[in-house]
Amino acid sequence: MIFSSFKWLFILSIFSASANSHAFKEENKTQHVFYYSTVEFVETPLSKIKGSVPLSKLDAMNRNHYRFVYNDKNQLLSISFFNGETPKKPNHTANLFTLSHRMEFEYDDQIETVEFYNNKGDATKVLGNCSKFIYTHDDLGFRNSLYFLDQEGQRVVNSWGIYVYEWEYLDDGSVIEERYDDLNNKVAIRPGFEFYRLRLCFNPSGHIALMQNIDENGNLIENNSGASQDQITTNAMGHFIEWNVLNNDHQLEKGNGPDVAIGRQTFNTYGYETSLEHLDENEQNIASNYGVCKSVTFFDQFGNIKERAFYNESGSPDLHINAKYHKLIIEWDRRGNRRTSLKYYNIEDKPCEHSDRGYHEVRYEYDVNGRLSKISYLSKDGKLINRKDNGRAYSVLFYDEGSKPIVRHYDKSKKELKQ
Repeated sequence: MIFSSFKWLFILSIFSASANSHAFKEENKTQHVFYYSTVEFVETPLSKIKGSVPLSKLDAMNRNHYRFVYNDKNQLLSISFFNGETPKKPNHTANLFTLSHRMEFEYDDQIETVEFYNNKGDATKVLGNCSKFIYTHDDLGFRNSLYFLDQEGQRVVNSWGIYVYEWEYLDDGSVIEERYDDLNNKVAIRPGFEFYRLRLCFNPSGHIALMQNIDENGNLIENNSGASQDQITTNAMGHFIEWNVLNNDHQLEKGNGPDVAIGRQTFNTYGYETSLEHLDENEQNIASNYGVCKSVTFFDQFGNIKERAFYNESGSPDLHINAKYHKLIIEWDRRGNRRTSLKYYNIEDKPCEHSDRGYHEVRYEYDVNGRLSKISYLSKDGKLINRKDNGRAYSVLFYDEGSKPIVRHYDKSKKELKQ
């Protein structure tokens, strides 16, 4: 990949409002609506969220999709997620920063504000207690810092321990990113990813291509796992098709959270991940720290996950290393809006129980208003079973006037449990 001589191309691509010229749009006075099945991969909140795989409005009304709304200045006003006309929280298609059903953007001088809303239209919190993301812009109009506000307008630390992001643009087209807590200590990218002072490099399309963990002089620093670089390959649609973990000598190194050297993914025409595999420094398949060597995923007509199965190094059916099941099956209602059950199966395609949680099936029930009202945990023979991890056999949800649920938990003898 080429990481220099693209400074202005990078600026134009990563910070443009990105209304895909091939997407279909619907005009309403000064607003323009674009429909996408998924969003581009991002690793940093520096990158603006962009739609990937455009849909016609007709297609969008029959499946899960994102709606991007722009004003006549081509400024992004909102991003929201729906199944047809039903508001939903983003599913497996989300990236790290599409965090709620709807995100609204406002612009004022050198400030950009992002607010988050749930599928009921109420303001909601994300990444812990964050109600707003506040970006500041430099004199050229580019993002140079990000901090977070709670519902009272007070600055807060997010759930990754980050109080503020700061960015500096270098002449070679790369960007320095640093994150600090509220005591001004440097913070890692996120839990399990121990890179601190980052040099970010982007490909000609503006997608992240290389992240390097560096010191104040720009020298590579290996973290405790031996990793100092994460090289990322995306396709033209912004889908994350491969990552390579590298050491200071630019050699493959098992490291960071998954503790693998290579990860490879494939996608279908809607941009949904259909397979994932992990490899070591010698490009041999291995299981990650998360218990997966290879996985294959299938989707229903709405774009919901309906099946995921796991395989070993040779491609034969195998168990999830940690949870000891081969396949999970998810069932949805006839409109694809509500999950009705999740079940685990072994290699022989027979019911089995999740080894850590101790149940075979999760069953979901809804009230007359379509709100989740009960979650039950069942054994292989369909009877209530107490979870191994928290003792719950079922949970009942009640709603106050603001539709905020009050949840009560019970064991299989109907004894109420503490939260």
